[in-house]
Amino acid sequence: MENLGSALDYIAHDIYEQQIAPHRASTGKPETPKIYFPYGKTENDFKSAVGSSLPELKNVSPRLYDTLEAIQPYKVGDTWLFDFCRILNEKKHDTLSPQKREEKRGLTIDFGGAKIQMGPGSSISGTGSIGTGTGRIHLQGDRISGDSPAHRTSGKVKQTIIRWISFKFAGTGVEVLPLLKEALTGIKHLSNDVYQQIQRSPAKTERDNENTHLPD
Repeated sequence: MENLGSALDYIAHDIYEQQIAPHRASTGKPETPKIYFPYGKTENDFKSAVGSSLPELKNVSPRLYDTLEAIQPYKVGDTWLFDFCRILNEKKHDTLSPQKREEKRGLTIDFGGAKIQMGPGSSISGTGSIGTGTGRIHLQGDRISGDSPAHRTSGKVKQTIIRWISFKFAGTGVEVLPLLKEALTGIKHLSNDVYQQIQRSPAKTERDNENTHLPD
């Protein structure tokens, strides 16, 4: 998470150096003292973050502004960016609390061709029967769920309990692995989009930074 967070800040720095700094220098405006990748749960939060780190980006480069805005929660209906940055900042400056292990169950019922699949929290109840082909489940008041397979079956009925194991960041409802996967994919795509626009690859940026430390 720390490395991905740094990648976001490097993107913001390169946008500033390539797009914002020349414009501010030409208009006699001071340099921005602190630059962080802008994000916000709401549009106003995002605009405030852009104004602090990448002032006038919308005027200088509307396309880059739209690229950064396109991954914000209020635009995509997904909070991965906000969750990632919030959790990273909290754990980095506070403490990395233990992740919470959580188990859920589901059930697959195979009648010998036809199947019923039930996710966590799903259930079937009643007094009749369910069947297809030679397989049949007699409910008789039973409740069938991932935690409670059918008890009265006849014919070819195979029941498989499915266990979902997940870990969540303590104090949040956010699952660790899905967030990391989504953040890695999202930041890769963002990086490609941004560097295609400013025509400067991350590798060149790294070489330039290294060259600044070389002796004459």
